Amino acid sequence: MSASSRRTSTVITRMAAASLAVALAACQTPASRPNVYQPNYSAGHNASRSEAVRMLRSAETLPAPARDQQRLQAAAILYELGDKETAKEAVIKITPEQLDDNLFASYAQVYGRLLAADDDFFEALDLAASPRLENVWPQLPQETALPLRTLRADLWGLLGNLDSAINERREISYIARSDKAITENNNGFWHLLTQLPSSELQTRATQSNDTQMRAWYQLALLGRDTQTDISSQLTALSRWRERWPAHSANAHPPQALQLLEQLATQRADRVALLLPLSGPLGNAGRAIRDGFMAAHYTALNAGGATPKVMVYDTGVDQPFEEIYQSAVDAGAQMIVGPLDKSKVANLLATEKLPVPTLALNYGDEGRLTTDLVQFGLAIEDEARQIAQHAYRQGKRQAMVLTADNSWGQRGAEAFEEEWLRLGGSISIRRTFKDNSKFSALVSDSLLIPASNARKKELQSRLAAKLEFTPRRRDDVDMVFLAAQPQQARQLNPMLTYYYASDLPVYATSHVFGGSINRNRDRDMNGIRFTALPWLFESNQTKQDIEEQASPAPAFARLYALGADAFRLYPRLPMLRQFPEQKMHGLTGALSLSADGRIVREQMWARIDKGVPVPITTVEPQLPQREPIELSGNREAF
Repeated sequence: MSASSRRTSTVITRMAAASLAVALAACQTPASRPNVYQPNYSAGHNASRSEAVRMLRSAETLPAPARDQQRLQAAAILYELGDKETAKEAVIKITPEQLDDNLFASYAQVYGRLLAADDDFFEALDLAASPRLENVWPQLPQETALPLRTLRADLWGLLGNLDSAINERREISYIARSDKAITENNNGFWHLLTQLPSSELQTRATQSNDTQMRAWYQLALLGRDTQTDISSQLTALSRWRERWPAHSANAHPPQALQLLEQLATQRADRVALLLPLSGPLGNAGRAIRDGFMAAHYTALNAGGATPKVMVYDTGVDQPFEEIYQSAVDAGAQMIVGPLDKSKVANLLATEKLPVPTLALNYGDEGRLTTDLVQFGLAIEDEARQIAQHAYRQGKRQAMVLTADNSWGQRGAEAFEEEWLRLGGSISIRRTFKDNSKFSALVSDSLLIPASNARKKELQSRLAAKLEFTPRRRDDVDMVFLAAQPQQARQLNPMLTYYYASDLPVYATSHVFGGSINRNRDRDMNGIRFTALPWLFESNQTKQDIEEQASPAPAFARLYALGADAFRLYPRLPMLRQFPEQKMHGLTGALSLSADGRIVREQMWARIDKGVPVPITTVEPQLPQREPIELSGNREAF
């Protein structure tokens, strides 16, 4: 399991076993036989593994439902102690149909946590969202309902069903009583809502009939739209608090908002932007500069405290070390750049940098010191995100189709590394060029020629004409695609033509060119891809970039990178101090790894009728293909 998956499972499954013990003790059924071991744990009791094992043994002598109740109690203790295997062995012995409603809810909580810990997210959600629970919530004790609803919210959020997760957080808000529970739920709200595009938040903030949720949407919109400047964000937050004095996020604000005042006192007053404005990388450097400066002027026009920005051209013949030192001598307190990978390598080779530096590319290694952070648009981040998402969706056998170049190779390698670490397998990996014969590529990859050969052999053996439906290979349940738009438009129809329309295609953001053309892109219908939030945003920074620079779609990613660099550099202390925090920018949700690399997590979108649309609800799992069926002279091969 990857570090990301381990963190996710930990978040989902860290629910108090003591609370469950209280709930179970409250409905304890006395045993009818004397001398039976009946421990009654109250909150705060430190039960040992040996005590839990004795409970399991004595449970075998109890009648139902006391037997299953004691198994549940022991399983909760074992789980909290880290013995998940024994806990699961105890839970699977329980017959849920024989449990009353309260016990079934406790069972769903315990077994759901165990399933989630094993990455069986869909099975865990099926149990936690059982229809049997819908009519019993009012009767459940708070110590049972709260962690069970939290599990449901976390699972829905993890699987991409943001709407259901948000609704569940709203239900939790009615029953959370302690400061800790309210704060944790509000952090959960914030994490979910800030994944929505600003345009979607704006619509919901205007149209929602729930006043509390309307306030939440406005708060999340504040968190996204004014991140270009911390002072503006603090001012907007103050106005929000005045408007919603009784809202729970006022007394229990999300952790990210609590850090704003601290960050406001740590900002650099002079920033140097080191980019190639001339030479081979000049177009890219100028696009990043324009995005950075657009974000700067947006903050300035909003009345925020903005730094003085000094721009240096690293595309000239002057040694980079001299340009860097010139910026330091001019009083730069923060340096943003360089873009060139070789120059980033030079910084990595320097033992100690004189000022904090945000490089706009990645070297071949990280750096554990705090003087250098690496940030860029690496395809590796997207490939790993796709692997994690597809695995959570229950996929296990991948077909890897990537462009035959260094960019596609890096994406394929990152996907495969993460996919195999999670426990998936690679059934086939193929590459292609612009002039590839995509029909033959897809047909061969799906083993259609082999199916045709089997048909000919059987027809010859039977000496009879057969009705023939070719059958694709059955050891693939998803496709990872790293392709440019013109390549994807040819590949996707071929998958449908060769009997693989049921295979979900997960692609990197490069599959969409940036401009909407329904007729041209309808051949990509159904492709799911990791999308830059830039695609769906309508905030002031994006508007300023579009007005000032009229960015070509091909450079949109670089304008977004520049804008996010301006947003990111003052927030680096927050991301370093709180690794679980994220900055939601135009290039994705940004977090900082221990070795000083910014990790991007993008939105999920789908091509629908030739147009990209954000995915905010979970998509149903596609049905499995029917097995080979032989009837008379008809067979699927």
